[in-house]
Amino acid sequence: MESLMSNIVLVLFVTTWIVTFMLYQQKKRHFDAGSVILCTYLLYSIMSLILFNIDTPFDTFENIRLYPFIYLYLMLMLAFSPILKYDAYKISEIQKPTTLFLNITCIIFIVASLVQLPTIISDFTINIIKLITISSGGHDLYNEAMSNSFSTGAGNITNLPSIISGSYGNFGILLFFYYLTLNKPNKLILIGLLISSIINIFINISLGQRGPIIEVLLSLIITYFALKKFFQPKINKLIKIIGISLVIATSLPLIYLTNSRFGDSDGGSLSSFYYYAGQENLYFNNYGLDNGGIRYGDRTFPLFKRMLGFENIPINFWERREKYPNLKINDEVFYTFVGDFTFDFSPFVAPLIFLIFTLFVLKKTRIRDGIIQFHQLILLHFVMCLCMLGGLKLYPFSDVGGNLQLIVYFIAYTVFRLDYAGILKRREASLI
Repeated sequence: MESLMSNIVLVLFVTTWIVTFMLYQQKKRHFDAGSVILCTYLLYSIMSLILFNIDTPFDTFENIRLYPFIYLYLMLMLAFSPILKYDAYKISEIQKPTTLFLNITCIIFIVASLVQLPTIISDFTINIIKLITISSGGHDLYNEAMSNSFSTGAGNITNLPSIISGSYGNFGILLFFYYLTLNKPNKLILIGLLISSIINIFINISLGQRGPIIEVLLSLIITYFALKKFFQPKINKLIKIIGISLVIATSLPLIYLTNSRFGDSDGGSLSSFYYYAGQENLYFNNYGLDNGGIRYGDRTFPLFKRMLGFENIPINFWERREKYPNLKINDEVFYTFVGDFTFDFSPFVAPLIFLIFTLFVLKKTRIRDGIIQFHQLILLHFVMCLCMLGGLKLYPFSDVGGNLQLIVYFIAYTVFRLDYAGILKRREASLI
């Protein structure tokens, strides 16, 4: 009986996402960034329904309740609202920032990425051979990466270019796609941005890690759909060819990594796929509103807490799990980015954070005269990546690396907002 009720709730959850997607498409009548977001969450809900009803070697889940899903849906729709309101087809152009500022921003990202290229190619060549020729190659690479993660966040700057390029992260992908919208882009910068944007895929194949690879692909997808209206037909066709080729090329090592790590387990790789794509909603439903305590921002904003002088801040996820041993679950599993905020700040404070931030974004991204300003696009892109990447796993801007991405987004937003103000002043001066 309890299992039946759980399935009824899960079916209602899936149905809610279907209805939400259909209503949105009826209103927009074209497939855009909002469509991508709603489609992915619909897919995750279906995977959750399947996962709850199959036997896996992974965790079993408690009975599913209705209220946590209502809470999750409302929080997600609040976070989605700037994306769902954004309509590229009602925008005639993107305001072009000062070329000097734009190129300097791009060149820093490109140089930091390309400096690492020889080492990355060497490591990738060695590890891809290991991955293909040794049945446990992917598992070995993953274990090696996990052992190295004990020192992550310790404050030692051992590879500054890696820190810089990693801090650009999703913002670097936005730079690449925005550059494609320009009429006469600098080809060297364009090629550099392409290499710099996908370089993390090869790094994480070498490390045997699937999650960051999928995150890069998701970021590429949402950014493309956000800006596809502004591409010339020839560019649009080229992006599709490169994109399909990249997905195919990336799928092969992902399959090898999955088979290497889970192929011998009960249920095999297919079981791990359902678990990977469906656990988020189930874990949130079971623990999102009652996890036995909170982490006081130690996962979402640890770098900022250290900057403010707080002590006893874990430097990585190993230390964080040791600090909070009484939590029912921690970041060893997935529970969506909403779960990260309810786990860090409680289910009562998290909605206030979401509401304040969403109202800020909605106010700052109002489109006037059919022109979206570049700094507005930066802010919207941050929300898109937050929602797109945070639905499959966790809050994507957590820990030191994620917090550095937040800082880059903030600096970029501020710089290009000031740049826009300067452009307006120069225009006014020229009219006098």
